[in-house]
Amino acid sequence: MDTRTCHRTGRTLIKGVVFGLLALVTAGSIPDIAVAQMSGGEQVEAYIERTEELLIWARGLVGETQSVPARRVLSQAADLHHRSRGLMSRGMKLEALGVSRRSRAAMWHSVRLAREAMGLEERIRIRAERFSDQHSQLMERALDAGDRQAMDFLRRSENNAVRAREQYHQGDFKLSWKMLEKAGDLMRRAARLLADGTSPERLELEIDRTRMLIERTRESLDNDANPRARKMLAEAEEALVRARDGMDRGHPGRALQMTGLARQLAIRAASLDGTGPDDASVQRQLERFDDRSGRVADRVRDSGSKPAREMYERALQHRTRAAEALANGDGELALRQIRAAHDLLGQAEDLIR
Repeated sequence: MDTRTCHRTGRTLIKGVVFGLLALVTAGSIPDIAVAQMSGGEQVEAYIERTEELLIWARGLVGETQSVPARRVLSQAADLHHRSRGLMSRGMKLEALGVSRRSRAAMWHSVRLAREAMGLEERIRIRAERFSDQHSQLMERALDAGDRQAMDFLRRSENNAVRAREQYHQGDFKLSWKMLEKAGDLMRRAARLLADGTSPERLELEIDRTRMLIERTRESLDNDANPRARKMLAEAEEALVRARDGMDRGHPGRALQMTGLARQLAIRAASLDGTGPDDASVQRQLERFDDRSGRVADRVRDSGSKPAREMYERALQHRTRAAEALANGDGELALRQIRAAHDLLGQAEDLIR
């Protein structure tokens, strides 16, 4: 790794953006529910729904590699999942549970194959980028909700991420990975608390904002768009359908998680479009943000809303990071950061309307 790449990787270990809210909310050591506990159809259905969430997460991770075996096994896992849903729809809950468990086993095997295909250093980079964006979004929700327990989990999580960065710079990649896993565990605990406390109005706003983001992204993709970007956008649309379904069925936690996943997939699809942003387009985004923030600043101050002020300040931080990344020649990171800044500014505006 050359000097510039080392510097960029170290910088993005905490600052990186984009890569799916559920990548850390649903991943990790999620214990299977014993078959003996699966006495009701609702429990089996919940198990199958969680399998679907895990498959979406695994698809993102496996997609980062060129491992043919990992993709093949994940495809088999997806086929088993669809089969389990068919069995469940026919009332064959025990058979559906058995097939869903087989789907999970295949999914985890595909993840192991994918991880073996990736160097530990690259895995750290990807996880750190995912962590940073997910942590930022969850902290914004925690501040908005005034959830002190969630904020405590997130602060502890960030401390572990900082330690992971230090170990990375010292060359201890294994310890860095362990610290990132610990950071992810704490962040998942915060995510569960926030999902349980999400109001229907806030959830409706999240879903509507994500729908508009997906529509804007679809409009920006031309006929020569990156095929992966189109596929990712289709997955974002699918996740948003699940979010709406979760809300309609009275499952706000699942709805919030699916909305977060849809949003991050759409952002990532936009970042994959074409061959990458040019400096002029990023500069225009920076200038547009400065124009917007100048109009919003007085309204945020006069509103007296602490959550709006916190969100506005975080938007400014992302704007600063975007300018720094652009100056360092990292156009992709600059574009992701300024998009995050615009998004946060929009949320601040929503809070003071």
